[in-house]
Amino acid sequence: MIKVWVAALSASFLALPTLAAPEPVIEFENVWVRALPPFQPNTAAYLTLINRGEIAVAIVGASSNIAAKVELHTTRKIDGMMRMEQLQGLAVAPGERAYLAPGGTHLMLLGLKYMPAPGDDVRLCLQFATGAEVCTAAEVRSSDSGSAAKDQHHHHSTTE
Repeated sequence: MIKVWVAALSASFLALPTLAAPEPVIEFENVWVRALPPFQPNTAAYLTLINRGEIAVAIVGASSNIAAKVELHTTRKIDGMMRMEQLQGLAVAPGERAYLAPGGTHLMLLGLKYMPAPGDDVRLCLQFATGAEVCTAAEVRSSDSGSAAKDQHHHHSTTE
């Protein structure tokens, strides 16, 4: 009789909805990909990422529709020379901004299928430590200045 009661109690706990952590809410600003000459195999993407959620988010990967691989990089001065280093992740606390900009932390789009032209849109996706992913469109342009889309905001919630 006790075994039946334990089994029934266990089944009732399994049937209860699990309490999930609040879903991260991510906002993108000034998302763009640098246009380079067509023969270049790689380029970079830049953006400002704002965590509007209640929990910290950890970016652990990225992808794009035009690249074989996307890596998170930063630029550091080592022995008097500026060098790029791959990062394994990037954490953004609630209410904080992460700036991915030329000369600093950025996304490297490697093994391009083709070099996008100014005015094109490229799909960028960020993967989070939770397994969730969020995607946005990035405008292709030659530089950070002079874009009408510079002040546009993109609001996103993560998806599993």
